[in-house]
Amino acid sequence: MIRTALEFIKKQLDAYMVEREQDAANYNTDTVVEMQSVVAPDGTLIDLDAKHITIMLAGLEEERREGKRPVYKPTDDKQFLKLNPPVELDLFVLFVAHKKDYGTALRDLSDVISFFQANPVFDQEKNPSLNSGVLEPDKKPWQLIDRLVFNLHTLSFEQQNNLWAMLGSKYIPSVVYKVKMITVFETKGKEKTPAITEMNFTEN
Repeated sequence: MIRTALEFIKKQLDAYMVEREQDAANYNTDTVVEMQSVVAPDGTLIDLDAKHITIMLAGLEEERREGKRPVYKPTDDKQFLKLNPPVELDLFVLFVAHKKDYGTALRDLSDVISFFQANPVFDQEKNPSLNSGVLEPDKKPWQLIDRLVFNLHTLSFEQQNNLWAMLGSKYIPSVVYKVKMITVFETKGKEKTPAITEMNFTEN
């Protein structure tokens, strides 16, 4: 589900920046946005200059709320699967503008902020392609997402320093968005309940 969300955003941001910049030589679908870690498994910083923007997951946390109820999903045998409430995750997504030309990097970062200012929410109704990256949605419903909500997450200088120290690099123009993601459900091993077929009312 996390991969589904980030791949969707990669495609949407890529298309937005290509259209916004109108510069086919430098902004096309092969050169704009990449989804990967900025750090190799051995801890070294990856050379990122081939792309304009790199998207990576910087952290996540579960948003816990009281009052969540089970969800019932109909099945082919006219029963219902009793599912746990959806998981609500807050993803902290880092967008790094890493072109060696500093002016270009700042322009790219502005494009990212402009994109989410215009598109803070993505859901199935407005964005039918939200789960287009899931190849077998019926067999793998846990890869599906219902909704994404983006909010700019401001880091203090100390937090920025800690983040880039963790990544093993000096600061690179970047921005962090807190993404509220509501998922679909895990359906394996859940109990079935029969459908209600009739209701009887008794008058006192």
